[in-house]
Amino acid sequence: MDKNIKKLIETMVQEEMTNMLTPTEPDHEAKMAKSELRDMIMNGAKLYKSIGDQDNLPGWVSAYITLASDYMHSVAAYMEEKSN
Repeated sequence: MDKNIKKLIETMVQEEMTNMLTPTEPDHEAKMAKSELRDMIMNGAKLYKSIGDQDNLPGWVSAYITLASDYMHSVAAYMEEKSN
C-alpha cells in the first residue's frame, strides 16, 4: 500500500478512536459523511492502483470518476469557504 495512503488511513483511524473516547453530542450526518469518505479513500486507492496509464476505460467509468471528482471538489470548496 502506498505510504501516503497508509498514513492517511492511520490518521483517520486514530482520529476516530479519539472521537470514541471523547464524549460529545453525536452528529449523525458528520459521522456518516466520514464513513463514506473513508470508503471513497479505500476504493480510490484500489482504483488508482488498478488503472494503468495505457488502459482503455469504458466511457461510463471515466464519466463516473469525473463526476465523483467534481462533487468532491465542490464539497471541499464549500467546507474551506465555511471555515474562513
